[in-house]
Amino acid sequence: MKNFRIVAWILVILWCLPLDAIAGPPTTYVKGILDKVLAIQNDPALSGEAHHEARARAIRQIIKANFDFAMMARTSLGPTYNRLSAGQQREFQETFARLFQDSYTRLVLNFLKRETVQYHQESQQGNRAQVKTTIVRINEKIPVEYLMHGRSSGWVLYDVKVDGISILQTYEDQFGRVIQKKSFADLLNKMKLQAKALD
Repeated sequence: MKNFRIVAWILVILWCLPLDAIAGPPTTYVKGILDKVLAIQNDPALSGEAHHEARARAIRQIIKANFDFAMMARTSLGPTYNRLSAGQQREFQETFARLFQDSYTRLVLNFLKRETVQYHQESQQGNRAQVKTTIVRINEKIPVEYLMHGRSSGWVLYDVKVDGISILQTYEDQFGRVIQKKSFADLLNKMKLQAKALD
C-alpha cells in the first residue's frame, strides 16, 4: 500500500503538467496536456543527458504558464492567507510558485516516460470543470481527476486528485501543521530552502 501511494503521487505530479491554456472542451484540454508533455520527453532531438536542461526549461515553462499559482497559494495556506499583509501574500505566492515549478519539473524529467491514459467523464458547472482519467501502468490503474477553471485565455488547472486525494488539501494540511507548531515565517523559510535546494 505504501509503494502504491508513492507511485500514485509521482504519477499525479507527472500528469498534471499542462499545455498552453486553451479554450474548448475540458477533456480536449487535458489530452493536450498529456500529449505535449510526452512529446517533450520522447523527442529524439531532446534525448540524453546533453539535452537535460533544454527539456527542463521546456517543461518548466509549461508549468509556469498554465497553473493558477495565485489561487493555489491562497487555497493551500487556508485562513492564514487572509491574515497576511499584501507583501507577505506576494512573497508567499512567488515562493510557492517557484517551489512547485522546480519540484514538478524535476519529477517529470526523472519519472515520466510512456504511460497510457484512459479518459472518462467530464463535468462542467459555470466556469469550473473536472475531468476524470485513469493512468495505466504495468499492473496498476490509478484514477486521476483534474480540476480547472476558465479564464479569458482558456482553462487553467488549480488542483489534481489521485485516488480521491487532493494536492491542494495535502498542501493545506502540511502547511497548517508547520504554522500551528511554529509560525508562518518558519514555513516560508522552509519553502525557500527547499526551492534553493532544487536549483
